[in-house]
Amino acid sequence: MAWSSYNPVEKMPHIYGEHVKQDGVLIPTTDEVAWQHYRWHRWVYNKFEVAESQGLSCGLVPTEPTEFPVVVKPVFNLMGGSINARVCHNMDDYRAITDPGCFWSPYHFGEHHSIDLILLDGQIMEMFSFRGEKLQFGAFDFWSLNDDETDDELLELIEPWVEEYMDGYTGCLNIEVIGDYIIEAQLRMGDIDRLGDSELLEAIWHLHNFHEWVYSRNEQTPTEFYIAALFAQPNKQFNIDYKLFDYIVGDALVYYQIDDPDMYHTNPPSGNRVALFCDYELDNVIWARNICAAMMKPDIDGKYLQPLEGYVELSI
Repeated sequence: MAWSSYNPVEKMPHIYGEHVKQDGVLIPTTDEVAWQHYRWHRWVYNKFEVAESQGLSCGLVPTEPTEFPVVVKPVFNLMGGSINARVCHNMDDYRAITDPGCFWSPYHFGEHHSIDLILLDGQIMEMFSFRGEKLQFGAFDFWSLNDDETDDELLELIEPWVEEYMDGYTGCLNIEVIGDYIIEAQLRMGDIDRLGDSELLEAIWHLHNFHEWVYSRNEQTPTEFYIAALFAQPNKQFNIDYKLFDYIVGDALVYYQIDDPDMYHTNPPSGNRVALFCDYELDNVIWARNICAAMMKPDIDGKYLQPLEGYVELSI
């Protein structure tokens, strides 16, 4: 099986099943696989080095920050989800940190973007980017596909860094940006596998197997796409009548996912993500999320629901 360890073809068989190959060379889709596979470029998982590469003021815990507020997070995190990340507003907050594997860097202000790049020998072949609507630290209401103008601005920001540090790399690269700074990078896709663009996913397979990029945007290339999340209180396990929810929502969305409770630990301290909804229409993902929120047991605390775009309390 080519896609490892997460297989987008199996997750979305109604879209990719007959159009995207599953055999061939290894295509890392999760960080622990990418870390083992891309030995020459896996240094990018060192968030401390990524910060230093941009000349940012940063340091390992317990060295004293030069400014506040700062973000403290693990130097390495191959599980994602902002595990053990937190904001320190003053020295008292910072002195409470006892994790030896963490570092501090400036708390960046500005819009949060997740950028998916396709690289061939270090050169950018294609780019899709998403803007996140923030909730609490580390949590998001929804992500929306950026327009061409925003993509151009982001490309101007990240291209010099990619050219300097990703020489020789072929594959997918996800970069997260807040304001004018790269905060982290991953040697895999971020969200483009959920777009439902079978030609794009097949081109990624072709890139890994034949070392050439064959994708061209056309009228089928998505120009609008939304990924909405549902978060709930930590330290609880949530359940849903999956068959009933699937009966109600069915094929109305491009993709949805009810998260495995065993993976709740891969979340920020502020809350656990319990579900994800993806579609070309924002109204569709909001509709599905409202239904899911009403069906979750135990009840989700209102503070996680009231700030959500389009939230309506339903009785089911």
